[in-house]
Amino acid sequence: MADTEIGYHEDPKNSNGIIRARTTKQIRSWHIPRSIKALEKLNEEMGKIAFPGNYLLFDQMKVYIGEAGNIYDRLKNHIKNPEDKIKNWDNTLIFNDGRPATQSDFNDTVVRLALELYLIRLFKANKYRVVSQGRQTTLNPIQKQTVSSLLQELNYFLLKKNIISKALEEEGLEEIFEDELKKLLTGQGKQIQKWTAYEAIVDGQKAYIRPGSLKPKGWQITFRDRFLNSLQKGDGYLLVSRDGVLLIPLRTVRQVVKDKSAYQQNTIDFYILFTSEKITLSYKKNTIDVTAHKLRK
Repeated sequence: MADTEIGYHEDPKNSNGIIRARTTKQIRSWHIPRSIKALEKLNEEMGKIAFPGNYLLFDQMKVYIGEAGNIYDRLKNHIKNPEDKIKNWDNTLIFNDGRPATQSDFNDTVVRLALELYLIRLFKANKYRVVSQGRQTTLNPIQKQTVSSLLQELNYFLLKKNIISKALEEEGLEEIFEDELKKLLTGQGKQIQKWTAYEAIVDGQKAYIRPGSLKPKGWQITFRDRFLNSLQKGDGYLLVSRDGVLLIPLRTVRQVVKDKSAYQQNTIDFYILFTSEKITLSYKKNTIDVTAHKLRK
């Protein structure tokens, strides 16, 4: 399995009403009813030591999103002394990386707060009534990397659990549309001779405009038909209409296709992965850095 792939497993509900689930990367979760018995069982499972994480309290389509350095203590208080704004919650989803506080990335309050703020935006986008407020924090480079890796996995995890129906595009990675794309290209000194929904002629060469589709490996871009033929020849550009916009020569994209028999397929799927450090393009196990092809820095 490539390191960008994510798998998912969910256990059946046990006699205490607890549903355990996990990804094949970092996230571990416990979906439990509002029950001291279930909470005590979870505490026992964790060895009766403090474990940090984020949690969601649900009252149908109303949700309270929180974080804590000690999940057991915080949830025990929510059960016994519920806040008025989520007084009738009946189940909670807890997640972390399954490690005790001394070893867990979730032991970092800044990381938990960043995830909490993201979840608030995510659940609002999925039409939940969110009754909690997050707090903006400043992340150092290590914290940014930790949060970035967790967000992609968290989207996948919540989709697999059918708690959300769509992922939230990470801030800065929203799709950029025609007017802004044209302005950006001309601002970079590019000449646009033609423009349609998915193709353009830029500096006399065809540019295939693709925003990509978010998958566990990154933003998936599928080459087929004329697009695939142009890739094989190395003629033209891939214009990725996200983030700072990427204008990548197809001869560069072609570098990750080591097996030339791939061109005999009907389609070839590539993946663009944006991180705080760089932007990569991959096909199967081959990856190249395409940060230099970003138009807007």
